[in-house]
Amino acid sequence: MKLQTCLLASLVGFSAQAAPANLVVHEWGTFTSLQDEAGAAIGGINTDDEPVPKFVHRMAQMLVLTPTEVPPNFFQGAPRCHPDVTMRLETPVIYFHPGATQTNLPHLDMPVKFRGGWLSEFFPNAELQAPGLQSNVFRFGPLPPDTVSELSWLGLKLGGEPRGPETTEHVWLAPRAVKAAAVQTTSGESEKFLFYRGVANIPAPLRISRADGGKTLEIRTQQTSAIRKDHPLQTAALWLTEILPSGQVAFRTLNSLTLSQDTNQVLMKLPASFDDKDFSKANLTNLRSALKAALVKEGLYEDEALALLNTWELSYFKSPGMRLFFLVPRAWTDYYLPLEISTPAEITRVMVGRIELVTPRQRELLQKIAAHPAKKSDAEWQQLRLEYYKGLSEQTAVNQDLSQQAMAKQIHSVNDGRSGLASLGISVPPAYQAYLDLGRFRNALLLDEQHRRPTPDLKTFIEHYGLIGFHPAEEPAQN
Repeated sequence: MKLQTCLLASLVGFSAQAAPANLVVHEWGTFTSLQDEAGAAIGGINTDDEPVPKFVHRMAQMLVLTPTEVPPNFFQGAPRCHPDVTMRLETPVIYFHPGATQTNLPHLDMPVKFRGGWLSEFFPNAELQAPGLQSNVFRFGPLPPDTVSELSWLGLKLGGEPRGPETTEHVWLAPRAVKAAAVQTTSGESEKFLFYRGVANIPAPLRISRADGGKTLEIRTQQTSAIRKDHPLQTAALWLTEILPSGQVAFRTLNSLTLSQDTNQVLMKLPASFDDKDFSKANLTNLRSALKAALVKEGLYEDEALALLNTWELSYFKSPGMRLFFLVPRAWTDYYLPLEISTPAEITRVMVGRIELVTPRQRELLQKIAAHPAKKSDAEWQQLRLEYYKGLSEQTAVNQDLSQQAMAKQIHSVNDGRSGLASLGISVPPAYQAYLDLGRFRNALLLDEQHRRPTPDLKTFIEHYGLIGFHPAEEPAQN
């Protein structure tokens, strides 16, 4: 589609001497990936930490998995991990700040493309283009790296007092806590921001591997088309972080890195673990403060930086695991996620890179599951299923005085991953609990383990609990 007077802000930018345009546009978001001990990306990570509200528009249902503890085969038509998804584009939001003298802004067009990925969720509504999408029906088959999808918001009106949809979801309310102009579509949908998400088959800018018997981490540049020989990229700030199940946090602030096309060069070596004395609950506040300061330095307003951190409070700061945070180089973002706007504007884009690292604890949990006898898996799965449906029945019987709507909300809370199985009084088998303890990308880790070291017992566990991987060629079209 052709836009009038487009400023290809993601590719051109502004010089330091140029006077800023009246309209200021700020964007933040997260690129998340999962890497094993060799720094190889693990696929199948199309899983949410926090699902967005039901009113959000979707490319297809079941493309992004909810974080429920309920085994997938307890639901009819349950989703599974897509092997090509090696990157999650999580909650980019775009804010508009008109200048003080701007009273009659023209209606705006704003398209964004995703190289190597599908733009899977968005609000307000937009025109969507993607391979495999025909007559509002999408077949999410293979996701090759040369895939390109596009969202186009057309005729956007800024300002006024339109209110967004009612919701109590933290993941949606946190981005609203920003002083920005409201944005409204021609169909009447409105919000404080433009929102979108996606999944992709693209490499992270960095590759992190273990060396010296697992005692050391080595950071290298990942091979990517976004890095040109004559234009190396710079990561402004990095933080290696580990969070324990107890909630204690340890982190190291690392020096900035220059990324070139030399993927063999070790850019940095550092210890792969923290000492006991490095962990404290106070470090959660310290890590938040360090990230906030870096985000503001990169150009976000303070309330925007806080909105980002509050949106991802659970997955950034409270979910156990080891992860590397870094500020994604703007040129990398612009290459994979080119953004345009149909009127002159000063655009700031600040994306956080998040690489989840497979830890020794996760390997121990995987080995525990793999060693679990197949006969026990069968019996435990049957018992868990029995207790799940019995729990639903007993909840209904005990709470007969509750309205049907309240009961449905309680059950959906478990099915959507907002509450655990324990809230229904269910005792979780030890092997399945070990699976849950693997964290957000547990299904991807389990399938990767079966690929690396296949065993009949692990295969049985996967089959009994319905954790079989997604096979694109076998899937029907999705609405």
